[in-house]
Order: sequence, then C-alpha cells, then structure tokens
Amino acid sequence: MRIVVIGSGVAGTHAALTLLERGHAVELWDVGVVDAVPPAPDATFHGLKAALPEPEAYFLGRNLEAMVPPGASELLRYPPSRRFLARSDDPLWPFVERGFAAHASFATGGLANGWGANALAFDDDDMAGWPVSCADMAPAYRVAFDRVPVAGPPEDAISPYFPGVRASQAPVRTSRADDILLARSTSRTRVLARRGVHIGRARLAVVTDPLRPDACTYCDRCLWGCPRGSIYNPATSTLAACAAYPGFRHLRGRHVVSLITNADRVTGLRFLDLAGDTVRDEACDAVFLAAGALQSGAIFLRTLKQAHPDLPPESEALMDTAVVKIPYVLLRALGQPADERAFQFNRLILGLVGSSADWPRYLHGEVLHLTGLTYHPLIEHMPFDSRTASRLFFAMKSALGVVSLFFPDKPSPGNRQVLEAGGGRWDPVRLEYTEAVAKQAYITRAVARVRSALWALGCVPRAAVPAASGAGIHYAGTIPMGEGPRRCGADGRSNRYPNLFVADGAAFPTLPSKSITMSLAAHAIRVANGAAL
Repeated sequence: MRIVVIGSGVAGTHAALTLLERGHAVELWDVGVVDAVPPAPDATFHGLKAALPEPEAYFLGRNLEAMVPPGASELLRYPPSRRFLARSDDPLWPFVERGFAAHASFATGGLANGWGANALAFDDDDMAGWPVSCADMAPAYRVAFDRVPVAGPPEDAISPYFPGVRASQAPVRTSRADDILLARSTSRTRVLARRGVHIGRARLAVVTDPLRPDACTYCDRCLWGCPRGSIYNPATSTLAACAAYPGFRHLRGRHVVSLITNADRVTGLRFLDLAGDTVRDEACDAVFLAAGALQSGAIFLRTLKQAHPDLPPESEALMDTAVVKIPYVLLRALGQPADERAFQFNRLILGLVGSSADWPRYLHGEVLHLTGLTYHPLIEHMPFDSRTASRLFFAMKSALGVVSLFFPDKPSPGNRQVLEAGGGRWDPVRLEYTEAVAKQAYITRAVARVRSALWALGCVPRAAVPAASGAGIHYAGTIPMGEGPRRCGADGRSNRYPNLFVADGAAFPTLPSKSITMSLAAHAIRVANGAAL
C-alpha cells in the first residue's frame, strides 16, 4: 500500500510517525525549502551583531525589507535572514488575497519553523459544537506531549484552562520585568479577578533541562532561529523520529497541485516536480492532507473542480485568530537594567475569562517583555521623530512590554477560499475575509478589559494595534468536520473520498484563541491512529 502524507509541518510529521508506529510504509512529500542555518551558535544576540561581517544585511535585509513602513499595523516581523516564509512573488505562491494577508511556507517543517513555542491544548469549551470532544482527543494529546518536551509550571492560576497540557521540564527563566508583573498580579488577585484576568507562566515547547545538550542558553536569538535546536521543530525532532523507520521516505521537491480521483476514491497525486519543472502524476492508495489549512484547502478545491464541476468552487470557511497587540510601560521596571540573556518570546500568559457569552470563555494572551526582538516597528509607532523615539525607546527598554491577544474565530458568510480560473499550471485560490461586526465589538470589549487590568498592575498601556487579518497564522476550517461533500468526518476522513484524510487544521470547525500547534499534532495523531487502511 502506498500512503502519502502531504506536508512536513507539525500535522504531517506527527501523522507520518503515527502511521509508521502502526507498521505502515509512509512517503512524506513537501517542497523542502531549507531554512537558514543560524551562524555563530554560541553567540548571544548582541554578540552575533558584533560578529557578523554585514549585520545590517542580516537583520534588516540588503534593501531594508525588514523595516515596517510608518503607519503599518505590524509590530513584529521575522528578519529577512530566515528563509522559511514564502513571498507572494514566489512562483509557487497560489493565493490571491482579498482582505486576508496570507502567510505560507514551502520549507521542511512549514510555519513551525517560526512559531512562538506555546504548547497549549483545547478544552471542551474551546471545542463546543465539534463532533469530537476533549475526552476523544485526550489519548492523542498524551502522545503529543510525550513526543514534545514542554517547559512550564506544575500548576498556577491559568492551569484549569489547559487540562491536557503536561509540562515535563521547568519553566523558562523569567526576566526582571516578568517577576515584577507576576508579583503585582499575585498581590492584586481580587482586582484582576473582577476583570476576569489571570496571569501565569507560559507553557513552551522548549528544552530547559541543563543536562541536555540542546538546552536553552537564553541567547536572545529565538526570532532568528534557535542555534541549538532548543525550541521544538518538527523538521528536526519528529522528522528524525520518522527517519529511524525503514519504511519511511521523505521526498522533497514535490509541490502537490491536486489529487486524481475516480468516482469515489483518490487514485493518485498531480504535482510539480521541481527537479524537472514538469507536472507529473503518480498513483497512490491513501492520502493524508497536512499541508496547512490554506494549502490543503487549495489542493482539495482543485480536486473537486476536476471531479465534480457541479459543486461551487469554494471552501466551507476560512478562519484565523485575529491578533491585537497592546504595548505598555511597566512603571516599576523603569531604570532597571535590561536583561541581556533571556528567552525571546513570551514567558508569561494572560488569560481573559468570561469575555463573551457568544465566544469561548477563555481568551488567550501572551505577555512579552522585550529583549532581543526587532525594535524598529515599536519605535516607529511612537509619536516622535525617529531619533527622539529611538533614544526614548532604549532609555525605557527594560520597562516596555506587549500583550498579544489572540481572538477565536468561527465560520462567517463570505470568509472563504474561492478557486479562480488560472490558465496556467494550476488555478490560484482567492482568499476572501472580512471581520464580522459582532467579532469587532467583542475585540473592543476584551481590549478595554485588558487595558484596565494593565492599569491596575501599574502599567501604562498605549493604544491597541490590530494586526492585518491573516497575521495570526492559525489558519483553519477550509475542509471542516461536518456534513456535506466539502467536509470531513469526525475521524478526519473526507466525506467524498474514503481514502483521503484531513490531518491538519483544515478540519477544525471553529478556531479557539489558544495556540493550535499541539492541537494540530493531537488531531493528526488521532486521525492517523483511527484510519482504516
């Protein structure tokens, strides 16, 4: 039996490993772009800047492409030295964007090459309305957390909202500003509770055990790619576990366009062979779609168009977590020395509970106190000229923080993928998205509550900065669980093709605000374990 898994990210590698553990031979297909190898693995962020022959080109790009134009909504972006993100001018880019700023990756490991390492799990409230319960997912979550090392506290104020999370290592080291905020949140528990706000330590897929050779050394370089492999990356960790099986093959240089079908089954794959720059067909017996919700949805739409031209060429839904960033100044941290060695992403979590009757009760936020991140976007958002803003920023750096709020999503009329007539090697997919009015009102209320909590904690918040739709990169819902020919069953099996399995976030019928990475892994494990092959 020839089983093909499309995609080498979190979902694809965990689906492949699960199938291999069941005794199946597995082929994993991807384009296979390799991300840049970080130079000087023992250097800190500041040491790296001094060691590079052209630091400006590395950090800002030769044409300053990492700079955010004045007035842009982005506060942080990945540096140009990273290669895992695809650009819209890439010849493989399949999307036409209409109100949705898509992020895609053709790299081995996919978008997980640049995630913030938050290792969370959904609960029953997050999965309300799903044909799958938290209890159904629990065995797969256990496997996922066995495979992925997680650093976090044994229990704190937000533990009840992460019932499936199992930390196997000590939490990452906090900064001085983190400690001040944690202490103030402990002394103001009642004040925060009235606002539904809880603050605790982050749960992160990071190696902190000092006895391991890949333990985090707090070098401040997370955004530029961990030089030690301390942050979990499926391209190395899970893919290496797959490679230990003799029945595993990783085939790079294959960009899947669509699937080939007969009346009711998938019989093969149509793909661009990058080595020969030709479109080819190959037969298979079963396919696991794990290319990411956007890419998996595009492949499925092209497949349906060929086999069922009577069906509208559009997806059931398109979802992403809206992101709003609230910069603030922590007054008690003013004048404190800035931490030169720290984990670069969030070390704290802010949970907002009971934010709306129409949305999941838990709203996820990440608290970031700046260390070695890109500074210029924040400087450009300050109401001063560039020189004054820069001087003021570095004078206040130790006291500056950002709360990133991630808002859940659910299907909304008009938010969808639509297949266009391309006339080339494949039809492009138009992404249509508009934030619902009710969701905008929900965001406004939640931001107001968090700003109020920040004031109570001794912080001075700035105006909230919304990111463009699509910037959350938690894509979901293009082939959701449910009834209908463009959906899949609770087991991930396509309702149209019984040997096609949707193993990634395309199958999620709604999208919680929590980081979805570990839920992608658990879903893929559950689908691969239950697949009748």
